[in-house]
Amino acid sequence: MRSIDNIFIVGSVLKLNFDGINKEADLKLCTNVVHDNVKLEKALNAWKSITRFSGKIYPTINEYEEARKCEKIFDSLKSTGSKIRKRGQNPADADHNDVLRYRVTCERIGKHSFESPEAARIIGGELQDKYHWLVDLSTYHLEIICKIIKNEIVTQLRTTHESKHHRNIMHFGPTTLRATICYNLLRLAHPNPGDIIIDPMCGSGSIPIEGGLAYENSYMLCGDNHIKAVLRSKSNINISCLKSKIDLTQWSVTYLPFLNSSIDIVVTDMPFGKRSGKMSDNRVLYKEFLLQLGRVVRPTTGRLVLLTYDRRSFHLALQKAGNLFRITKILGVNIGGLLAAVYVLKRTKIEYKEFERRTNNDHTITKQ
Repeated sequence: MRSIDNIFIVGSVLKLNFDGINKEADLKLCTNVVHDNVKLEKALNAWKSITRFSGKIYPTINEYEEARKCEKIFDSLKSTGSKIRKRGQNPADADHNDVLRYRVTCERIGKHSFESPEAARIIGGELQDKYHWLVDLSTYHLEIICKIIKNEIVTQLRTTHESKHHRNIMHFGPTTLRATICYNLLRLAHPNPGDIIIDPMCGSGSIPIEGGLAYENSYMLCGDNHIKAVLRSKSNINISCLKSKIDLTQWSVTYLPFLNSSIDIVVTDMPFGKRSGKMSDNRVLYKEFLLQLGRVVRPTTGRLVLLTYDRRSFHLALQKAGNLFRITKILGVNIGGLLAAVYVLKRTKIEYKEFERRTNNDHTITKQ
């Protein structure tokens, strides 16, 4: 569950036979299927219980009309410039006289004759006719997600009023990773009890904090070369996981203060060269960094999970590291709109001193 951003209740899964050309006919089909076949009562009751919503989930037409009159006053307050939440309000904060406020979001996969906002408007209007709810795009209690996947429509009710990645971090840096992404990166390394895990570029400390909370039988070490990042990480660690086994210090990733072959796992978010650092700098930094990891990570059993957007610099660094590592997996991941990659590497059995000796010999032969 630590890897999940949001949790939904599936209300219905229905097949449709879209024309694919006639937009009006396809939208009419959406209207008809919502009117005739979408029955959300079981999902709504579960949503109410989970979110502790105490308002009116099945209002009468009179209750709706009365609430609509109040809504006009509320709309005038919105226009005054008062601060309104963009991602809804906590359903648990609703009064028992409140009529349910909702919005519909449509997400599509495949080719259709209509656009997502058009489908959301049609489906939302039909749901309003069925349940007498109040449409509210900003201070809603309930968000209904309609996923239209080719010729299938899946109706979901969001139960998490805020994403579960909003945890652990109070002091954010310019490139702080989501907690859910951090957990998934750690999982890819398959930590074992007693493993020593390091994050050499810890930024705000999101990876070591998630590691300390999720893998309490492992030992987390983290650091950064920038003192502001170290202080930010220290503040977050003190707030979120003071009792976890985490040590923090300032260091340079070009010379990590560890003995050869002493680290089991490395998990880190490398500078992308976009929002952090420059790609021209990455070409040098990545090479020196990977060589350091080749020195400190245990041969045969050591694992690396490295997140980067700068694939070119990373592959050049891998060539420099020679046979110290082998790639076991490459995964694509969207980080704030940037298509980044996660590289999972396994340390080979080559001793670092042997690698250095061979590299020096190759240089000598080349010079001769």
